[in-house]
Amino acid sequence: MKSAIFSSAIAIFATLATAFPAETAENLVARNQVKQVITSSEVVNIREEAPDIALGISNMATVSRVNNKLNSQALVSFDFPEGLAGYKCQLAFFYPAQFSGTREVQVFTIADANIASAIFNKRPSRDQFKGTFRVTGWDEAIVVDGSGLTFDCPAKGAKAYEVVSVGDNNEVVWYAPWGGLRINVL
Repeated sequence: MKSAIFSSAIAIFATLATAFPAETAENLVARNQVKQVITSSEVVNIREEAPDIALGISNMATVSRVNNKLNSQALVSFDFPEGLAGYKCQLAFFYPAQFSGTREVQVFTIADANIASAIFNKRPSRDQFKGTFRVTGWDEAIVVDGSGLTFDCPAKGAKAYEVVSVGDNNEVVWYAPWGGLRINVL
């Protein structure tokens, strides 16, 4: 009797396991595959309504767009430690503090990691599109386009990204370094 119940339970679990969709999105990395998390070292907000004013380094990042203007973007810098050569890195977005509107942000690499004095009218140029995230709650954001989120980890040094709003009347805010854009070492 016990073996029949046990066999039935195993069959039910096997059926349930095959009912789940296969991992196809880049953000579905098993937690045990993340070897290290790199959080942001600097965040600088740049705003269209103050295009020539350096806002400096902040612990809160704001990405927004209101009425097809008033863009607010975040420049985010990461310091990669030594010893990551040969590993894969993956951009992820976690733990927003506030969100509304489309709740989508896009991430681009930028040409210079020296972001402390950046302003809206004079900032590092965008280099490569990395991906789009949609914030759906207070935990991990969903990957909408993950075409460039995974990359070879650099051996050492700083790398920076620009985070911009997708759509109008949109806002995504996070407290750095424990929330927002981060890098998982796989």
